[in-house]
Amino acid sequence: MRRWGRQLREVSCITLWAKPRKRQILAHLAWAFPLILAFMGLASGIAPNTLTAPISGYWPIHLVPSLFGPYSTLQNFGYESGNQISPIIPTSYTAWRSPRILGVQFVGDAPTNLRADRFSLSVTGPGGTIRGLAVHFSSTGFVGWSIPRLSPGTYHVTFHTPLFKQTQSSWTLTILKPKTPWVSVQETTNDRISLDTINAYRSVLEEPPVTWSTSLADAAETHAGYLKVNGYSAPSFHMETQGRKGFSGRTPWARDLRFGWRSVLDGEVGIEWASPIPPVQVVQDLIDTVFHRLSLLSGNLLASGEGTSVGKTGAVVMDLGFGYNPELPLAIAYPRPGQSGVPISWVDLESPNPVPHGFGLRYGYPLTVDFPTIQHLKAVRFGLFLGHQTVPAYPVPPGVNSMSDNQIGMVPKRPLFPNTVYTVSVQGNAVFNSGALKPIDLQWSFQTGGGSESLAAAPVSSHKVLVSVVRAGGGNPMIDTAVRLYRVIAQGRLKLEATGHTNRRGMWEAARMSVRKHALYEVSSATGNSQQFWW
Repeated sequence: MRRWGRQLREVSCITLWAKPRKRQILAHLAWAFPLILAFMGLASGIAPNTLTAPISGYWPIHLVPSLFGPYSTLQNFGYESGNQISPIIPTSYTAWRSPRILGVQFVGDAPTNLRADRFSLSVTGPGGTIRGLAVHFSSTGFVGWSIPRLSPGTYHVTFHTPLFKQTQSSWTLTILKPKTPWVSVQETTNDRISLDTINAYRSVLEEPPVTWSTSLADAAETHAGYLKVNGYSAPSFHMETQGRKGFSGRTPWARDLRFGWRSVLDGEVGIEWASPIPPVQVVQDLIDTVFHRLSLLSGNLLASGEGTSVGKTGAVVMDLGFGYNPELPLAIAYPRPGQSGVPISWVDLESPNPVPHGFGLRYGYPLTVDFPTIQHLKAVRFGLFLGHQTVPAYPVPPGVNSMSDNQIGMVPKRPLFPNTVYTVSVQGNAVFNSGALKPIDLQWSFQTGGGSESLAAAPVSSHKVLVSVVRAGGGNPMIDTAVRLYRVIAQGRLKLEATGHTNRRGMWEAARMSVRKHALYEVSSATGNSQQFWW
């Protein structure tokens, strides 16, 4: 529980500077044409609709046995053997409306064990004590009780755990009477595109899709409004000061609970902006980081809600809700095993900063690994290799800065070589949630593309996909860049589905030739940088 608390409460933001970004966009026009010309020769000597496999021979995780499977929390020692890990008890909080469900989130407890633990919940308030509530057990470790609508007032909630050392826990819930009726945020087209983009990244990692949450969206929208009025330093991007205009909760988890999210197992990411960028690029910029990527690609991410504001201190805020997935792999690595077309470089605009004093400087594309069923790593060694040579890199070790005890990261000190296969190695010892102490020794490879651009895709309908091409890290859109859409077919071949060029925002809208129920697709640029997704 302590591991999860630190991981998800280290909320952070990525900063994009509007004026430099505009100047850099103009600079792209000078070299957009050479990229287009290079693209024209890409298929030379190859049949028009088919390309051979990448020279590395590495293929997506779906098309080869997973290095980090099976996708089973139980088989990866993710469940404790007894009632040893405490439930995550909510702190006392204030809500702006009556919650529909009250309960407790567990991490490391098998659903079958939870059902046998004889839990109960009682709620005492102005009208007396409510008992005998119907309990619901979620496969993601949440134990909850549906409650009747509560009128404004203060309520004492008691969670009874007769088979635990501590037989009960309690907290206070205060429901305020709103001055005006609260109207919840409605999911917009941009919200849907953001989710489609997140889930496209997650699909090639064999992770479950993230769903929309009205409660998280309400909290995010309110906080985005607070930032617009009070700025990014009141006292920080993610924290609020009581008494200031628009205050809705000091911390992200306080705000999420206030608007009805079910537990304190949550987090928040965001981007500072003066004017909006396309929703695909919001997610793309967050994935092209270290700490923010880990949140969005977590195997335990369940739901998301987004809010925006525009102005001098405008922002996009994304509140995230987590659980404990029963189908967790041993490790979640990005770039993933077998990935090709990885950007060769990355500009560090992340806060907190993974590279000390490196803000605004150019490095190699960052690597991260999350071990979701491990409690903490010991004596871990994380290396990047080109053949037998070690690639110099800045480590982001477990338990340091915003990194959890079960996560590691790395930022190569210099841009990577283009069109080159790199090998990643992780060795060390791990204490699992089951209590088992086991060695880990993982190795995998990925291949870079020919440039620094990052690609992202959002399949928004059965026929249409939105594609974004930006500079990795800086987020500067690549204008008038040639892009191709392929379908990955048998024997490691790519079938061309569509071609086009990005617009002034770095976006391209493509349609596939035929609709298939579930197929792997790839979008690629002239340099060979690419991104795959299931559609």
